Amino acid sequence: MLNPKIIANLQATSHIQTRCVQAKKMKSVIKILTIVLLIGIYNCEFKNDRQEYAEMLIEKVEKFKKTNNRLPKDVTELGLNEKIDSPAFYEMETDSTYIVWYGLSVGVSKVFKSSTKKWPEEG
Repeated sequence: MLNPKIIANLQATSHIQTRCVQAKKMKSVIKILTIVLLIGIYNCEFKNDRQEYAEMLIEKVEKFKKTNNRLPKDVTELGLNEKIDSPAFYEMETDSTYIVWYGLSVGVSKVFKSSTKKWPEEG
């Protein structure tokens, strides 16, 4: 027959091992939740930066339109450079309408339409 102290030590060791496994699982869950939270915060901040840039574009276009009685052909007439990674983009649709848009995710954009003065999501 086994010594009761040895049995108690084995049970305690087993209990400690179970707790260690549970702690490792919790650490993994906490890491994943932290990453998801940080990505969410980053995306919200990034969207706000793009939205602010888009609103600045709209203001510049409207000011240009008022001063010149026409829409700018592109952002260079507004004193800006448009790059492939610009926060937002301008496009003249007709002589009197334009759109400003920025991407929310792959295939989804937020688009300002001058004809409606609204920001519907498209994609």
